[in-house]
Parts: sequence; C-alpha cells; structure tokens
Amino acid sequence: MRLPNQVLNTVCFIAHDEAEIRFGGTGFLVAIKGAHENAFLYTVTAKHVAEAVEHGPYVFGVNTKHGKKVILETEGSDPVKWYYHPTEPNAVDAAVTPFAPSGFENLDVDWVRFPEMVVTPESMQKYGIGIGDEIAVIGLFTGFSGRERHFPIARIGNLAMVPSERVPVKDFDPMEAYLAEGRSIGGLSGSPVYVRQTVNVQVPGPDGKTPLAFAATGAIFLLGLMHGHWDLPKGFSSLIQGETTNMGISIVVPAHKIMEILNHPELVDMRKKTDEEIAKENLPTPDSKLRKQKPEHVFTQTDFETALKKASRKIEPKKK
Repeated sequence: MRLPNQVLNTVCFIAHDEAEIRFGGTGFLVAIKGAHENAFLYTVTAKHVAEAVEHGPYVFGVNTKHGKKVILETEGSDPVKWYYHPTEPNAVDAAVTPFAPSGFENLDVDWVRFPEMVVTPESMQKYGIGIGDEIAVIGLFTGFSGRERHFPIARIGNLAMVPSERVPVKDFDPMEAYLAEGRSIGGLSGSPVYVRQTVNVQVPGPDGKTPLAFAATGAIFLLGLMHGHWDLPKGFSSLIQGETTNMGISIVVPAHKIMEILNHPELVDMRKKTDEEIAKENLPTPDSKLRKQKPEHVFTQTDFETALKKASRKIEPKKK
C-alpha cells in the first residue's frame, strides 16, 4: 500500500542528549480536540523507551518545513514528565507526554487524531478490519536515518492474530496485544503501527450478470504501538533450532490502551483547565460585547509550559 506523507510525518526519533546524538527509539504525535477549535498534542512512545531516557537529558529529532532536521532538547535537571497507564502500568508498554516546543509552526510534523483515526475492538468490527489486513510500522532505522534530514523507514506486514486473551511478554505483565507478521528491528520500539482497511468491491462480470469480487484498499487507521518482537525461549527444542531468535512476529500495543493513558486524570484535568482559560478569553467584554477571535493555533503552549517544565531549542521563524 502507498503510504501518505502525512503518516510519515507523524514520527519523531528519540535519543539521549550526548555529544554525538545516536537515536535509539521512535515516538509519534497524536492530538485530542479541545473545546474551542484548539487541540492538545502529545508525543507517544513505548514505556521502555521513555523509562530509558526520562532520568537524564534527551532529545527529539524532527524535520523543519525547510527540509532540514532539527533537534528538540529537553532540560535534564527538570525533565519532561512521562505519563504511563493509570491502572496497569506494568501491562501496557506505552507512555505519553505533552508536545509543545518553541517554533512549532516551523516544524514539518503531522499527528494522529484521537479518536477519529484509531481502531478499537468495536471499530474493527464496524470496518471489517482483521487478520490478514496489511499493516505498516513507521519508525527509526538505526542503520541510516539521514544526515541533513530525518528519514523514517516503513516496515510492511500483516495483522496475524487478534487474541482475546492476554499475551505473555518479557519484562511486562501479560498484556493486551495484537500480533503482526513482520520483524521488529532495533529503533522501531515506540513506532506507530497503521492498518489499512480491506474493501470488497463487486463489478459486473463478462456476461453482465455474474458479479466479480475484488479486494481494494480502504482507509488507514492507527492500530497501535510497536512493543517489539517475539523471541524464542531459552532452551528451545531441536524442532525449532533452525529458526532465528527473532521469530518475525511483532507485538503491538492496541491503540485503545494509548487512549486510556491520554485519559489519565492529570492529563484530563490539564486539558479541562486550558479549555476553561480559553473560554474566559473568549467572553464578551463590557465595552464591546464582542467575543474575541478564537485561537488559530493547534494547542495552547502557555498553559502547557508550567506542566511540561521543558526547554526546547528555538527554531528561527521563516523570513518573509
């Protein structure tokens, strides 16, 4: 399937802030609508990626609209707060943090709209999404990610299992997960996993009566987040000794588990307070009786800055 550029632009790369930046994980941007034509942006990644960087300075790698890569820095002495699943943090390998860098308007980024662009167990039934549908993992290829610009790689596979039971996973409690055909490689942890709907199309046959059925591709949805690959257990039997350690089966954290993190009480309260502040700004004044113009930006940066306690590298505005 041909992937839209907007899908590629949802990802960012994550690394420790060192003299030589070496990216090791992937994140992606999501958005939740506010009450006043605003939106709240968040970076999503795997929990094990967030835990690896949260106690020290780290950076996000994204591109600018000028076609160049830029490094967004975080302040190690007062780091960005990552939010994990509020009720089962040891069974959901996902984390989110608000995204509000300086110079946002100059970044060449896009985001997944929650809940419109995500697939849930209910919408899988509605849209006929299931085993065999094509999936795409968009993320970091550590072998080459670009010198002048960040280039994400797309790994294509298929949805292989939608279990109704929890899946045993190394270093985590048994988790809700999908299994996908397609190898996960180093750097793809935290990557978005998209699924393409299969649409059945019928056209008249040669006799004009008997219909012929064809499978066509439909809409793209966020299936979830890449956790990693399924490893062979230690001491495996001689029957499977010829296989590699990576079985070629990827473990995907479902998108609805990410939504549960986005509905973390602290994040919900933060969004509520921001919307209330915007509502106050839009109240009519005693003199004019006119409402102020609604904000055109996609998020309210000022209200996030206190919560984030974050310093990002400024990007020079585009010269007119």
